Order: sequence, then structure tokens, then C-alpha cells
Amino acid sequence: MKPGQAGTRSHDDKRNGTTCLMAALDVATGKVIGQMDRRHRSKEFRLDADPDTALHVIVDNQSAHKSAEVHAWLKDHPRWTFHFTPTAASRTSAVEGFFWKLARQRLRNAIFNSLDACIAAIKGYIEHHNANNAHPFRWSKEPEALVASWKRGHQKLQKMASSE
Repeated sequence: MKPGQAGTRSHDDKRNGTTCLMAALDVATGKVIGQMDRRHRSKEFRLDADPDTALHVIVDNQSAHKSAEVHAWLKDHPRWTFHFTPTAASRTSAVEGFFWKLARQRLRNAIFNSLDACIAAIKGYIEHHNANNAHPFRWSKEPEALVASWKRGHQKLQKMASSE
């Protein structure tokens, strides 16, 4: 392939199925807990643990995380608190960095002959990460710098919107 040339796939490229990875990052250890299902609905969004201490979970605004079924479950499990990331701001979730690495280091341009092979590759990547690359998550910027960056972005968006 030459620089500037788009990547291509063969006309007989076959999709052998899809899976949905639901993952959680333990910020204290850097370990990832992953579960795969064919779909991502409230039914598949299972929380099996009942901790002895309060547990704060940061989730995106995917509909499975906000359903009546999940809200009912949360009422029965008062030690769990959900915090939702803003819409279209997945980069604010710490586990998104893991998803990025998984996609680029293991899944990009990979060819799997079956869905089971794809699932095994993802599970293997999670196991390798937990054994070799897990470390406590630390924010690299001060809160003031994040707020200032957000304000600059908001001002640019407002300027763009007013010039249209």
C-alpha cells in the first residue's frame, strides 16, 4: 500500500457475527473486567456483585444503562451509584483508553474465521492486559486545566454557530 492510498478488503470478506463487549476498569488496580454478549440491552447489562462498601460506577448514556429495569435494580442495591458521562463525551470514561488500545493493537485489520475466535482474541487481550499492563489509573491533568479546555472548546463552538 502506498501513502495516501485507502485500505481495501476483498469482495468476499465475510462477517462471521458480532459481539458486544461490556467492560469495567477498576481504577485502583487498572484491571479490566469484561463480558461479551450478542446484544447490549438492559437484560445483558448485569451487575453481579454486591459490595460491602459504596461503589461508584461511571457509565455512558447508552439506553441499556438508563432503563427502568436498571433503575429498579439500583433501588434494591443502595451501595451502587451510577454517574453518567455527558452525551458524546466517551473520552471522559477511563475505560475508553482500554477500548482504544484493544481496537488498535488486537482488532484492527484482524481476520477471524469465527465469532468464537474473535471472542477468544478479546478475552486473551484482557487477560494479557491484566497480567502485564494493569496499573492504577491517574488523571494526567489538573481539574482546572480540564475546565479551561472545555471552556475554550465551548467558546469555539459558540463562535462557529454564530457565524453560520
